[in-house]
Amino acid sequence: MSKRAWIEVNLSGISNNIERMKKHTGKKFMACVKADCYGMGMVRIAKSIEKKADFFGVAETSEALALRESGIKKPVLVMGSILPEDVEILALNDVRITLCNENVLEKIARVSALRNKKINVHIKIDTGLGRIGVKPEKASDFIEKALKVKGLKIEGVFTHLATADWDDRSYAQKQIDIFNAVLKKTASADIPLKHIANSAAIIKFPETYRDFDMVRIGLLFLGVYPERKLYKGLPLKAALNGYCRVFYLKDVPQGTPLSYGITFETKRKITRVATVGLGYGDGLKRFLSNRYFLQYKGKKLKILGNICMDQTLIDATGTDIRIGDTVKVFGDTFELEEMASIGNTVPQEILCGFGSLRMEKIYKK
Repeated sequence: MSKRAWIEVNLSGISNNIERMKKHTGKKFMACVKADCYGMGMVRIAKSIEKKADFFGVAETSEALALRESGIKKPVLVMGSILPEDVEILALNDVRITLCNENVLEKIARVSALRNKKINVHIKIDTGLGRIGVKPEKASDFIEKALKVKGLKIEGVFTHLATADWDDRSYAQKQIDIFNAVLKKTASADIPLKHIANSAAIIKFPETYRDFDMVRIGLLFLGVYPERKLYKGLPLKAALNGYCRVFYLKDVPQGTPLSYGITFETKRKITRVATVGLGYGDGLKRFLSNRYFLQYKGKKLKILGNICMDQTLIDATGTDIRIGDTVKVFGDTFELEEMASIGNTVPQEILCGFGSLRMEKIYKK
C-alpha cells in the first residue's frame, strides 16, 4: 500500500541531540516521552535512546506501565499526580511516583508495609505554575512526614517553570528563588536529585542545570524548539520530517472558489491546484488555512482555502508537480515552530496533532 502521509523519525538524530544536551549541561538527563512522545512513538523512541537517557518521564500510570512492558529498565517517573489506587501497580513495577498529597502518601505507607517494598518518590513543589504540588510554606513539614514512612525513599524533589521561554525573566527567576529556598530549608533530608530545568530553561537559565542534578527534556531532543529563536542558544538537528503525497491536479480559471466556506478564490488567469492527502485529521491545523504553505523541491506552495479533514489544496502554479509526488510538510527549517506561532500556541500541541494514527511513523536509524 502506498504512503499517503507520514513522518520520518531519525533515531540517530535524537540520540545525537541527547548527547549534545548532556554535554551542554553535564547533568543527568530525563527524556520526557509522555503523550506517546508527543505522538511520535513513545516505546520505539524510548527503546532507541535507553542507553543515552538516565530517566524517563511520563504523565500517567498507563504510560509508565507501557514502558516497563516493552522492556525498559531505566528509572521511570510519573510526573503527574496519581490516584491512590495506582500506588501498588507502580510500586510493583518499580516506577517512581510524584508525591504531593496526603492521600497518596498514606497509600504508599500501606502498600510498602504490605508488600515489604521500597517505593521511590519525587516530591513536587508548586512554586508558581499552579497545577499540582506542595505549597512552599508546607514543603518542610510534608517532607518531614514522608521521611517517617518506612519503605518510602525520597529520591527527588522538583518543580516546573511556567514562563521559561519568556523574554521577561522575572517570573521564572522568582520560581527558581522559591525552589532554592525550599531546598535550603529541607537540606537535612539529603535528597539526591533536585530538578527544575525544561527545554527552554537549559538554554535561557543556565543555573537551572548548573545548580541542580538533572534536566527534564521532551520537545528539544526531537530537535524542535519551544521558540525558533532559542536555536542560537543550543543548535540541534531536527529529527522529524513530515511528508504527504499529491492525489489530484487541475488547472482552474480566475475567480474559482476553493474548499469549504469558499474562503479563497483564484486570482491568476490560470492557477494549477494540487490536492494533497493531508488534512486536520492528520494533524495539519485548520487555522493554517490560507496562512501557510507546504514545500515541493524547496519551493513554498501556499495553502489555498480551508484545510479539510482529509485533504488540502495548494498552489502548484509554475511547478512540474505530478500526481504521486511527495510534498514536504515540515522538517529542518522550523516549520513546526512557525505553525505554532501562527496559531498562537506551542509546538508541543502542533506535534501532538501530527501524532494521528493516519500519519504513519517511519523510524530511521
